[in-house]
Amino acid sequence: MPIGIAYYYDYKKDPKEFTFSIKTLGKGIFKGLVYVGFLIGLNAIYELVIPFNKNHGIEFNSEREKLGVPKIGNTWENRKYDSDQYTVSWWNDDKSDRHFKKIIKYGILNVKSENDYYKNENKEGIYVWSEYDFTIDTFEYFIEKPNNKVVSVSENGRLKFEQPRIEQKINKSEFEKFISE
Repeated sequence: MPIGIAYYYDYKKDPKEFTFSIKTLGKGIFKGLVYVGFLIGLNAIYELVIPFNKNHGIEFNSEREKLGVPKIGNTWENRKYDSDQYTVSWWNDDKSDRHFKKIIKYGILNVKSENDYYKNENKEGIYVWSEYDFTIDTFEYFIEKPNNKVVSVSENGRLKFEQPRIEQKINKSEFEKFISE
C-alpha cells in the first residue's frame, strides 16, 4: 500500500518522467529475461550434445571383444537414475552372474574408461573391479574390502577414524583368482 501511494505521488509530480522510468525498467527486465533464457538454452544444448560420442552401449560389444573388455549381455539394464552426463551405469539383472556392474566414463569428445565390477558369493562384502583406460589401452585391477579397524590410534595418541572400506590396487593374477574362486 505505501509503495502504491508513493508511485501515485511520483506520477502526479511528473507524468512524463514516470512513464519514461517505467519503460526503462521494462526494457531492463526484458533484456534480463532474454539473457537468462539464452543461458538456459545454452545449458540444455550442452547437456544434450556433450560428450560428442556417447555410443558405447550394447552396440559397442564387437569393439569390446577385440579389446578384451567384458561385453554387455542381454540381462544388462542401463539405469538412468544412476547415470549422469559423463557416466553411464549398466547393471546385470542375472543374480547368479558374478559380473554385476559396468560403469562407462566419458570425456568431452569420447569414452575415457570402463569399469567392470565383480563379486564373489564366498567372500561377503569384498568386490573387485577392472578399469580399462581407452586413452592408453591398459587395464588396472582393484579390490575393495571392509575395514575391520575403523578407529585406530595415531602416533600422537589421538583417535583416528579410518575409511569404512579399503581400496587396493592388485595384479591381474589376483583379480582372475578372485573371479574364478
